[in-house]
Amino acid sequence: MPGAEAGVREERQRVVVTGMGVVTVLGQSTRDLLASLLAGRSGITRWKKPMDARLYCKIGGDMSQFDLEAHLGRADLGYPPNLVSAARKLLRPTPMSGRLTLPAALQAFVEAGLTDSRIPPERFGHIMAGHNLNSNYTFEGHVTFLDEPDYIDGLFGMLSIDTDVLSVVSQLLGLKGPSFTVGGACASGNLGVMAGLDLLRAGRADAVLVTGGGVEVDPPALHAWTLIDAVSYRSFNDDPERASRPFDARREGFVPSEGSGAVVLETLAGARARGAHIHAEILGASSAADASRLTKPDREGQARAMRGALADAGVDAEGIGYVNAHATSTPLGDAVEVAALKEVFGSHAYRIPVNATKSMLGHCLSAAGVVELVATILQMKAGAVHPTINQETQDPELDLDFVPNESRVWRFDLGMSNAFGFGGLNSCVVVGRAP
Repeated sequence: MPGAEAGVREERQRVVVTGMGVVTVLGQSTRDLLASLLAGRSGITRWKKPMDARLYCKIGGDMSQFDLEAHLGRADLGYPPNLVSAARKLLRPTPMSGRLTLPAALQAFVEAGLTDSRIPPERFGHIMAGHNLNSNYTFEGHVTFLDEPDYIDGLFGMLSIDTDVLSVVSQLLGLKGPSFTVGGACASGNLGVMAGLDLLRAGRADAVLVTGGGVEVDPPALHAWTLIDAVSYRSFNDDPERASRPFDARREGFVPSEGSGAVVLETLAGARARGAHIHAEILGASSAADASRLTKPDREGQARAMRGALADAGVDAEGIGYVNAHATSTPLGDAVEVAALKEVFGSHAYRIPVNATKSMLGHCLSAAGVVELVATILQMKAGAVHPTINQETQDPELDLDFVPNESRVWRFDLGMSNAFGFGGLNSCVVVGRAP
């Protein structure tokens, strides 16, 4: 149940989710994603796209074979023909990030019943979570420029900027309200949701689309991550489905994944006025910085972010019935998050499921927060929690209920989703059942 603070807020300051969309290696709709998660499927493979043979990491969540035309033609998603036609034209020159992000946004928009919306375009905002989204496009453009400058893409100066992805989505859907990007490394998704929450509570918009921008993994970043032992590359290059193993004693690094997610946020008053279906309520959100550029996670900063989200939601820690952990599958990161959870929840931490969507999906980078918020809401609605797969060797220091290897029937009314990023950027979102 919503806490005291949520109950005190007027309906025009309460924020609900009315639409959701995903494009990931585990599914290109929320229905597909939920089915894959509950079944414990892994979407991690060896790279399907051509990659430099010198790269140490050979695996990831590869979306290079995403069939945009087939996706737009899916009858079950109910895309209006006029928007499909417009999407095809807009995406023709668009790099991979936009081709992943726009369909997720369109999916959320259509699911929210907004194709014939009474929401004025000037009151409909768009926040895109993420940065360096087109880094691979930029890298390839740089390689071309070094070889022959005149062969570089004439649109490079526009398409290489993150705001192009933001603007493509806004153009397709006709969103003319507050529109900007939010960058916070792997915390970007939750920070975008928090920014949308703030816009709606402040009355600056009546609805906000929050998109988690898809990132096309680029070789230089991938290789650099291996040099600091951030990603998995030592043990599972030939067994990719086992590589992402949050909380397991053999975890060795995160597995990068391509994909995107989107949610439509509205005020409760606005959603009820137009008779919208409500998936869940965003009760609170928070962010906290470690004041450090290091990639080393900090228990105190993560705990502050969680406590801040609980305070914003007006709920006690004991009211939380489930946690979607950031859980990247790094040796230090998982241990620090477990320590932070124990600090915030005390003995209650042992009574609730704490699972890791990344064990199956990999790490969607900037989009992870939005995708995992969707996963949290889907599990809440389904009355079940998905497994954390690849739990083979228990780490004696990590002793919470990680829902090992098999999904479970579990009803919860309040859930928490964590997202922590390089540079000491910590974020947390608390969600509740639809009012």
